[in-house]
Amino acid sequence: MQVKYQYKNLSGSEQGLFDDYMPKKLPQIESLLTKYAEDAAMLDIRIEKFDKHDAYEVELVLKLPMKTLKAKETSHNITKAVDFSKDRLIAQIKKFQGTMKKEQLMARRHASIRKPAIHEKVNVEDIHTKKFMEA
Repeated sequence: MQVKYQYKNLSGSEQGLFDDYMPKKLPQIESLLTKYAEDAAMLDIRIEKFDKHDAYEVELVLKLPMKTLKAKETSHNITKAVDFSKDRLIAQIKKFQGTMKKEQLMARRHASIRKPAIHEKVNVEDIHTKKFMEA
């Protein structure tokens, strides 16, 4: 997984805290993306500080070959914003992978592409009349 950082309105100490904390959370996301190639998944991490409300907004955008997932959280604490947005992204990844597995299972069960099992008896006359393909 490739990672790109963007910072907006952060002081040096805040950016240092974020740079130390965020890499500790990335293995949890990477562990869910093991079936993708290293360059197939791109994670954009954006953090912005709002001076008026003294809050931090962390946005994680994960670009996968078939879908783009986004998670955004705002908090008065950098670590809370990172944790909440990471948790949201992980939930979305799990949901997406669940739907992909379900679609693959449904495709395998579809009668038009299912072949007769080895243990099923196939009548030679049916093969010539193509009746077994219609079932």
